[in-house]
Amino acid sequence: MMLTSVLALMASLLYLYATLTIWRRFRADQKCEDHCECRNRFFWLVCLGLVFHFLSFAPALTDGNWLYFNLSIGLSLISWVALAILLVTNINKPTENLGIFILPIGAVTALLPLVQTDTIPLPIELGSHVLISIIAYSIMGLATAQAVLYALQEKRFQKRQLNTLFKSLPPLQVMEKVLMQLVLIGFVFVSFALLSGVFFLEDIFAQHLVHKTFFALLAWAAYLLLLIGHHRMGWRGQKAATYTIWAYVLLVVSYIGTQLILQSLGLLPAS
Repeated sequence: MMLTSVLALMASLLYLYATLTIWRRFRADQKCEDHCECRNRFFWLVCLGLVFHFLSFAPALTDGNWLYFNLSIGLSLISWVALAILLVTNINKPTENLGIFILPIGAVTALLPLVQTDTIPLPIELGSHVLISIIAYSIMGLATAQAVLYALQEKRFQKRQLNTLFKSLPPLQVMEKVLMQLVLIGFVFVSFALLSGVFFLEDIFAQHLVHKTFFALLAWAAYLLLLIGHHRMGWRGQKAATYTIWAYVLLVVSYIGTQLILQSLGLLPAS
């Protein structure tokens, strides 16, 4: 317990330091060489943080036959996957700016499993469905952070109020392309998560999954509408960002809201 606590704390501090690195670059008008140095520092700080973060919750996640989940582990795993994806995309795209949103969340959620220790065991099959869902939440969370930056950048660009922060971002065309790529990949995982969930759905009312299913389907429909609107009707800018953000709100409500409802009914252990 002591070792996992230390690892979680170290991961949280590394995430915060990486956030500070990005913020300092935003505040200072640095040269390209400094930007490259900041990108390298960001990469290794997050990489090391991800290792410590994973080691902090991995022992509590599985014993080989069962997967153990609670709200804290779920949120911690979502932020871990999102940061891992951010790190991979940062290899060939300047996406480290998204860390200004994701890293502080990762710093907080890395510590949550230390507070909520009671878990619920899940068979490997059902646990696999949960893991697919977590990957979907993570990718869409990253897309939402991208949408927020994209919307702010476009609004500032139209008003000709680009400060150092927004000047350091990639061009709007690149930001839009990354956003829609993330939404498309996330949509595939959301679809798989919904399809795989059908195999474990016996009685939607008895299992108290009406709330989760309803909001998850609404989110799926919103993402589908965004993708169709973008490719058929050229939706972009504020409209694309708004759809992305609200669809993710629905996803979050479907997950966190369901966890809280089940806990209130005594069907999941409370923290």
